[in-house]
Amino acid sequence: MGVDKALLVVDGQPLAVRVAAALSAGGCEPVWCQGGDPATLAGLGITVRPDLAPDEGPLSAIWSALRRAQADLIVAACDLIDLDGATVTALREGVCPDIGDRPVVASVHGRRHLLSFWPLAAAQRLGEVVASGERSYRAGLARLDAVDVEVAAAGLFNANTPGDLDRRR
Repeated sequence: MGVDKALLVVDGQPLAVRVAAALSAGGCEPVWCQGGDPATLAGLGITVRPDLAPDEGPLSAIWSALRRAQADLIVAACDLIDLDGATVTALREGVCPDIGDRPVVASVHGRRHLLSFWPLAAAQRLGEVVASGERSYRAGLARLDAVDVEVAAAGLFNANTPGDLDRRR
């Protein structure tokens, strides 16, 4: 995109604010951004927790979040421009109590998206995957034997290029 996607304005709101509101509406509390520009995001009313290893990719950021929170987490990418509380709730309701240390990922027709549930029990294995040099979110999910939960496609449209924003309109 050439700019910080978290700050892109869609329908009058920065994406970080839209995603944080969807997480809250889906029952997630507290909600924070993992990484990003702390001063700018704080100006939008969002708490920021810095990555323990900045610029190392989403797996490392999730590992940082799990270690800091010391609790189960739901993680969402800031570019899920139509994420809503119903989609977050569908993911939460799809988490089985016997998942152990396996993450649970929102999927549409088998395609995994960056909306996922991470049990605290996954922190050790995730740390091992990150330490091995893995940076790919999808490859990390595969290595951790993630469980898929099918959700409606409407809430998982993500924007990776300016053209994606145009297609949404």
